[in-house]
Amino acid sequence: MGGHHVVTQDYPENLSNGILVCGINFGYSQEDEYLDAKGHTQAPEASSFFSDKDVNNSRFRTRLLNWLALWEVELATEKGQEGALERSFWQTNWLDTQTRSLTSDGKINNETLVENADGILGLIEQRRPSVILFLGSDLIEALNDIRLRERVVSILGPRPDKATVLRTQASEKGKSFQVVVQSFGDTSIVSLPHPQAIGLTNEQIASVQLPEEILRKLKAR
Repeated sequence: MGGHHVVTQDYPENLSNGILVCGINFGYSQEDEYLDAKGHTQAPEASSFFSDKDVNNSRFRTRLLNWLALWEVELATEKGQEGALERSFWQTNWLDTQTRSLTSDGKINNETLVENADGILGLIEQRRPSVILFLGSDLIEALNDIRLRERVVSILGPRPDKATVLRTQASEKGKSFQVVVQSFGDTSIVSLPHPQAIGLTNEQIASVQLPEEILRKLKAR
C-alpha cells in the first residue's frame, strides 16, 4: 500500500464496505506553489468525514455532493450531523501526487495510471469498497487495462460483463458526456466525468438514471 494518502477520517463504516471517491491526483494551486517557494508550506487540514464543509469545501467535493443529491443521495455537511452514510464515504486519488493540472508535470495518461496503480489497488484491497466513484473517465479505463486485470479480479472478484455506457442528455451546443457503470464481484463502479469538465451541467448529470442496485448501495447504511 505504501502509505497512499487518504484525506478522509477513518471510521468503521469506511474501513470496510464503504464508498470510495477517487479522483486522478491531488490539486496544487498557484497559491500553494507560491507558499512552497517562500518556505511557507501549509499544514494539511485535519481529517473529517467526506462531506464536512468546514474541512473539505473544495469545488470537487461540492459538485459531487450536488450530483449525488440529484440521485436523492443527500449527505450532511455540518459537524455533528454526520451518520453512518456520511461516515461510509472516503476520498483518495489514483495517483499520490500533487500537480497544478493534469499536464503540468508531464501528461497523465493511461500508461501513467497503470504504471502507478499499486497504491490505489492496495487501498482497495484493504478496504474493499461496495461502491467506487471514479471522477475522470481515464480511471475506469486503467482499471480495465489487461495489465491490471488479474490483480483487480483477485482483489474484487470476477468481472461478469463489460461496462455499460450511459450518456447524458445533450447540452444546448449538442455535447453530451458519458457515465460508465460496471461491477467486479460485489463492488459497483460508477465512472463520472471530472467535476471540472468544460460545459458539463448538473441538469445533464440528472438526466442519467443509475441502476437501482447502485442507488441502493449509495443510500442504505
